Amino acid sequence: MLFKVLGGILILASSSSIGFIIANYYNERPKLLRQLQNALSMLETEINFSNSPLPEALRNVALRCDKDVAFLFSKTREYINSMDGFTASEAWEKALKSYSKAKSLNETDFDILYAFGKYLGTSDREDQINKLKLVISQLKSQEVKAEEDKDKNERVWKYLGVMTGLLIVLLLL
Repeated sequence: MLFKVLGGILILASSSSIGFIIANYYNERPKLLRQLQNALSMLETEINFSNSPLPEALRNVALRCDKDVAFLFSKTREYINSMDGFTASEAWEKALKSYSKAKSLNETDFDILYAFGKYLGTSDREDQINKLKLVISQLKSQEVKAEEDKDKNERVWKYLGVMTGLLIVLLLL
């Protein structure tokens, strides 16, 4: 009897944890999109008003933005400054690939960021600023969608995890 109770508790805890982990994805995505928008706005300011070279602008943004986003900018700067001869767009793409492994952004979010990277460092200051404004507005629309998804799905996944665990425990009794 003791083993049944312990097993039931373990099943309930593990299925609830799975539900909460999935719900956390929906909670984190809008925050991360907001942080990316803020960081890209900082990059726009660095390029527009400070006239900083791109590696220096990336360093300044990485120092001032949230740690979840700082990695992307510092890694891009690291690749640009490496002796491997990466262009700015190649460095951005490589940094995004390593960034994508740990973050809760979806494929569309990354497509927007990859598309922006193709123009990074390849045109004049005005064009760079226009591209930054475009990607910020695209990320803003993704943030609105992410908030809608969060409102719809976060609570559902939490309840689903708990209820699935209860169902399995009841079926095993």
